[in-house]
Amino acid sequence: MGDPVLVVLDDDADAPTPQDPAPSVRRRWWIAVLVAVALVLVAAQVVADARERARVTAVGRLPGVLAPQPDPPRVAWQVDDDTVDVVVVGRDLVEERIAADGAMTLTARDVATGAERWTVPVLGAPTVPLAEDTTRYGLQCADGPGLPGRLVCLAHDATSVSTPDGQGAGASTTRSAPATSATVVVVDLGDGEVRERHGADEGGAVAAALEVVGDQVVLAAPLDDGTTAWALDPATGAERWRVHAETGFGGGWLRWGAEVRVVPVGDEAVAVLGAGAVLLDASDGTATGSAGTLATVLGARPDGSALVVASEGYTRLMGPERDVRLDGGPIPVTVDDGSVPDLALTLSGGLRAWDAATGEMRWRARDVTGTQEALVLGGRVHAHDGYRVSTLDARTGEILWEVTAPELFSPDAAVAGLATDGVLLLVDGLDAPASRAELVAVDPGAGTVRWEADLPDVTSVGTIDGVLAARNPAGTVVLR
Repeated sequence: MGDPVLVVLDDDADAPTPQDPAPSVRRRWWIAVLVAVALVLVAAQVVADARERARVTAVGRLPGVLAPQPDPPRVAWQVDDDTVDVVVVGRDLVEERIAADGAMTLTARDVATGAERWTVPVLGAPTVPLAEDTTRYGLQCADGPGLPGRLVCLAHDATSVSTPDGQGAGASTTRSAPATSATVVVVDLGDGEVRERHGADEGGAVAAALEVVGDQVVLAAPLDDGTTAWALDPATGAERWRVHAETGFGGGWLRWGAEVRVVPVGDEAVAVLGAGAVLLDASDGTATGSAGTLATVLGARPDGSALVVASEGYTRLMGPERDVRLDGGPIPVTVDDGSVPDLALTLSGGLRAWDAATGEMRWRARDVTGTQEALVLGGRVHAHDGYRVSTLDARTGEILWEVTAPELFSPDAAVAGLATDGVLLLVDGLDAPASRAELVAVDPGAGTVRWEADLPDVTSVGTIDGVLAARNPAGTVVLR
């Protein structure tokens, strides 16, 4: 036998049990993974938030986009009674005012508070007082990125007379007398000082319309056989070019202040409108296209790439680099953030979307009919037909959501317009039987109502150069 083996048994119940170190390591590994995932999610959210802020900021700079409207607006201040039009530049709202005696002035106000910043006279009252029921109307102002810190205004002395026409209570006939002189005034937006004055009535052509195109001022004067158009250097008054635009018959004094228009098409082209429309090269006035006298010009595309013309059941896009014909009538697009490039909309057998550069149809939404207005925001098309608001995927035409006027407003209300602050979709409605306007903000993604405005005594709501405004018994008011 071998040597005895001594075996010692430890029955101590409290003795520690050897542990496998692997579970502790696994726990630390999972914690590290969870922390890493959380950091990735936080970083992704930070990036997404930054991109959304950048998008909203960029959209906020577009013409027609409202200031942020996170809460229901209220009446902030009233526009002067003698204001005939306004121009909004940055934080200022400039009132174009024509007094009863014919004197013309400009008043700049803080758009948020209505506080007056400056007032400057543009054209004095006539030496011979105006006759009863006779008014002046020839004041028009424009600004543009090519003339920073400046507002350019045209003032002429044309008058209109309203006389009863016997066709019913309150009915009248308005006749216009031609202008004999016109002046271009360049105003410093900072202090309201008039920096330059230039004549705009040389050679018998008295300017009736103007616009800022690039770094120059383009004017138009109506004639019996068309329209004279010319460009001025706003600093010196030097004439850069002058042409006779073949806008068709019927010019002259009958069209003063009504049909003669100048429409910038980006910085490279300008449209001159009379009985017809002519597209000119903004550098030298050379005609590059024309639309017949039966055509209706809606204006330029939001991106400035082309003039939008309606003619005999189709839409024509006339621009420096395109002349595209699309089936269907054009739909006014008030805001387009460029989220779906080269998108054009028409109405024919439903809502149609086109490539504005090539003329190829992208999609058709047959169930979206009677569209009166649209805007493009964040890859979606928001459209209304007076009764229903429809939101579609701007790339495919798929209807994402719809809501009716009775669902948004009172039972007898209709949809009157759409606007946006870059985040919310604002829908204004009109209850005609009650003579009352209504306003709601809708989530553009889901169609749910975010807020409803309480606007007593307001009869209509709309936007003026990206400012929310309304009419009430006191006149025109700004909403904030």
